Amino acid sequence: MSQLCVEDPLGTAKVCAALEAEIGQMGFAVNIGSDARKFNSIKLATCNKPVSPFFDAEVCNFTPDRFFWMSVVSPSGATVALQAFRYDYTDTSLADWGPNLTIGLAMRRQELMVPTNSSPTRNSIAERIRGKLVYHGEFWIDQKVRNRKMAEKFSRLGLILCLIKWNPDAVWSLSSSRMATHGHLNRMGYNYIEKGFLRWQWATDGIDLTEWLNIAERQAIEQMVNEMITSSEEIA
Repeated sequence: MSQLCVEDPLGTAKVCAALEAEIGQMGFAVNIGSDARKFNSIKLATCNKPVSPFFDAEVCNFTPDRFFWMSVVSPSGATVALQAFRYDYTDTSLADWGPNLTIGLAMRRQELMVPTNSSPTRNSIAERIRGKLVYHGEFWIDQKVRNRKMAEKFSRLGLILCLIKWNPDAVWSLSSSRMATHGHLNRMGYNYIEKGFLRWQWATDGIDLTEWLNIAERQAIEQMVNEMITSSEEIA
């Protein structure tokens, strides 16, 4: 059931400020925006490829209040990290709604996505996930960034900003097997990872035929915030 308010708004804001400060101590600056076309331009210039259909302004009808993107910029002005978030509300489960959304957005961009199954496997966590949902995508870190904590700090900052902005029931994302099996997603703030949420007979270039579902439920994000507050108090 959706919760009206963030449990500890002041503590949550302090954690966001601390994460941004830590990225600043690495020598980088964090930028945030809500212009989808500008984000696509940055992605093209940085990675030489467009955003996914989830964030394509030409096929999505979301307004700026339902979307934001983030970047990390080096002292020279080079973009070294990207990520984006979109808010949706669904009365049906993520298991029913998620695959249809993915295929529908691809079709609007005239991209072919052919699933092997009509729905995720039975007992998927997606069967109980519904309501206020945020999709987290376009996550990219330049390989030249030496600090291994960048992905963790940057992703967590985004998840917590989602908590403040939308207080969603869950944040979800899709990832490759390589990303899911190397422990990156747990450190990034996801508390649940499920193999084979989406399986494709045919998929757009760059998408694995087996995609993992990653879930960060609101309670898990709030627990992460509380743990970070406790850790900072112990250090102090």
